[in-house]
Amino acid sequence: MTARADTAAMVAGLRAWVRGHDRHVQAAVGLLLAHDVWLRREEFRAACLRRVSDGTYGIDWSAARTGFDAGEFARASSTEIAVLDLAIALGSDRYRLRSMGDHNARLIAEAVAHAVGAIR
Repeated sequence: MTARADTAAMVAGLRAWVRGHDRHVQAAVGLLLAHDVWLRREEFRAACLRRVSDGTYGIDWSAARTGFDAGEFARASSTEIAVLDLAIALGSDRYRLRSMGDHNARLIAEAVAHAVGAIR
């Protein structure tokens, strides 16, 4: 199987895996898929990607955080590292978004949108 076929199978497997997950996991995987960097990096795939018994792929968020904190992904650019840090925080529900009420969720979304210049 070629690297391109492996990547396509992994992407399809991740998309299938997140269908049954909470929105914070869907957001984290969606960010990694859209960013299109980390899922191509061998050090991330080896440390964090897991093949699930049903044929899908999953991300081990604990392993991702451990590797991140240990500097295993430090060869990336500062913005790539920032995207990965956010994806790990989302995937592991670091900020308790899963249990956030509508009001607080809106405040957080607006604050992040303002921070990146989406709201002026």
